[in-house]
Amino acid sequence: MAEVFKNNNGVAVTSSVQDLYAAPSGKTVIVLSLRVTNIDGTSADTVTVNVTDSSNTNMAHLASTIEVPADSTLELAGASKLVLEATEKLRIVGAAASGDLEAFVSVLEIDN
Repeated sequence: MAEVFKNNNGVAVTSSVQDLYAAPSGKTVIVLSLRVTNIDGTSADTVTVNVTDSSNTNMAHLASTIEVPADSTLELAGASKLVLEATEKLRIVGAAASGDLEAFVSVLEIDN
């Protein structure tokens, strides 16, 4: 069984919903860390993160309009790991269109 650790580059979080990470076909994925950082020095923003299937049907809310204060970081998976099955996705959206939030995810991909 092959195992691969992967880090996703930082993704600018805006007010448009976007895929943060998609579990590849034939893999089970353990999300080790999912961080959202507010890189704006003065304004707070909120973040929503969902787990969806491949057709973007919502399966679970990981965060729903949680505030990320200016110059701070929110960890959404560090203390409790998340498991994604093949083709499930993490989708993210912020309140501000500015991209003041940045998201980063680290995963372990395991062959099925």
